[in-house]
Amino acid sequence: MGRIKRGYVREIPDDELKRDYRLFAIACEGSKREREYFQQLEGISRRVIVEYIKDEEYEKDPPSSPQHVLRRALEYAEKVDLNDEDSVWLVMDVDRWGGKALNEVHDECSRRQNWHIVLSNPCFEVWLLYHTTACLDNLQIATGDDCKEALGAQTPQGYDPKRYIVLMKEASRNARAADKSNGWFPDAGSTKIYELIDALMKFVSAREYEEFVEGNLRPINNK
Repeated sequence: MGRIKRGYVREIPDDELKRDYRLFAIACEGSKREREYFQQLEGISRRVIVEYIKDEEYEKDPPSSPQHVLRRALEYAEKVDLNDEDSVWLVMDVDRWGGKALNEVHDECSRRQNWHIVLSNPCFEVWLLYHTTACLDNLQIATGDDCKEALGAQTPQGYDPKRYIVLMKEASRNARAADKSNGWFPDAGSTKIYELIDALMKFVSAREYEEFVEGNLRPINNK
């Protein structure tokens, strides 16, 4: 497959073509929750394109190791016309992978412009919990199963990404305030996903965000 070029402004000469948006490309582990959450961000603003990086070889059940997520992002970068303002985000969990594997991915991202790894400790459900909870200290979430149990208690009607995505600003504030770690590796009960959301929201106007919430992703009633 050749390189993909999209979204250029055509009012200027061909030899000076410029894109009128920034690309946020996101690769996650194989969990359905992550995929459904971040796909909700597509179309949030005319100034950005959010693209979830699918695994074309294992689309239904992709391998979720850090190396496979990195491979998926590298293959995507080979096909897409990335520029200096675009960014690639690798969203991963701590609980299932050793520090060596995650360090290798971090080192690879550090060698590339605007590539980021954002971890949740122990898992993605920590990020979801911060959408409605400012402090997780009382939840006793030492393992991924603990996080999923707490999330289930919080949403007995079941996980719905639309319910969470409309609260992502609150989640970002909560997670940022709770993050006491220095560097890229979060402490237990913390997540770095707010770094991705904060970077994205710099390009989303207040009006666009209001329309995004009110017009498309109205929260689900808990009752």
